[in-house]
Amino acid sequence: MAKRARLCFMLIALLSFIAVGSKLIILLLTKSISPRLSAVGQSDRVVLGSGAVDEHQFKGTDRHCSPGHFQLNNDGICHPMLTCKDIQDSVTGIHKIGGGKHKNVYLARWKNYNVSLVNLTNPNPSYTNYFLSTAKNLQQFQPSPFVTQLLGFCSSIPAIVTEYHKYGSLANIKNILKDTDEDKGTTRFQLCIDYVKVINFLHSSPTGAHVMCDTDTLPNLLAQYLVTSDLHIVVNDVDRLPQVNASRGTHCPNNYGELLAPEQIVRSSKGYDEKSDIWKIPAVAEYLLGAGIHGNLTRLILSKIHQKCRSKDPKLRPTAAEVLKGYLDVQHTFFTF
Repeated sequence: MAKRARLCFMLIALLSFIAVGSKLIILLLTKSISPRLSAVGQSDRVVLGSGAVDEHQFKGTDRHCSPGHFQLNNDGICHPMLTCKDIQDSVTGIHKIGGGKHKNVYLARWKNYNVSLVNLTNPNPSYTNYFLSTAKNLQQFQPSPFVTQLLGFCSSIPAIVTEYHKYGSLANIKNILKDTDEDKGTTRFQLCIDYVKVINFLHSSPTGAHVMCDTDTLPNLLAQYLVTSDLHIVVNDVDRLPQVNASRGTHCPNNYGELLAPEQIVRSSKGYDEKSDIWKIPAVAEYLLGAGIHGNLTRLILSKIHQKCRSKDPKLRPTAAEVLKGYLDVQHTFFTF
């Protein structure tokens, strides 16, 4: 009986030690990171620009090819952009993998490569123009590790061919991580960093700051992104990516979801800027981090910067570059061993 009592006491003591130790660790972590995040959103601006990327994020991109060429599967072969004739003669659809009211997306084959083929199904000229504007949006961002690689498009078919990503939409990330045995805190936080890197790229692109419009709900937002074979994120749907006018801002029509920033909910002639994307970062991080101790601890560490992201006044929110710097500081401090 006495032996059992001693064992119970030792177990209770151990659990108490773990509980106190965990609180102490969390307190130390949040205090140690606070000075790095405290300046975010203040007048002393952090500038990282679109070049703030990791070396491995360039894998599979047209990094070593001249303009108008692309590379697939990181095989070192540079191919010229596909023409209408190439698409008609050499791109063969295998089966449908997605689509919408006015377009279909197919897994297709070109030479020895899997590619994505997007066909317009509505012959209305207005939809054709809209469809081709998507191709031009993709084209203006090439080459980039943050955007789906454009392989070619044809206005007469019309059709767009892009790089194929077998894992599909970011909305499937829970199953993707489970199937690849990569459901880890480090992997999930890297996905959060990737997402902010994409936003930073769009806000600091060579053509100016752009706002993601199809992001009024979390499912809509996640559907805009694809997961690469090495578990990174690229933006795929650039249908509605308006540029911010310095004086008038911009508008995203027909948005009514729960993820909208406060300034997007107020219906007025006054536009808003790219800070509307910053408002949504905490919700995306919340989803990507998932459940479990690693996700909860990371949420706690990021709470200060996320609180700034959710400032009702857009001017008080940090820039994407500042959020990215905060995320990278957290990664360097707590996820690099």
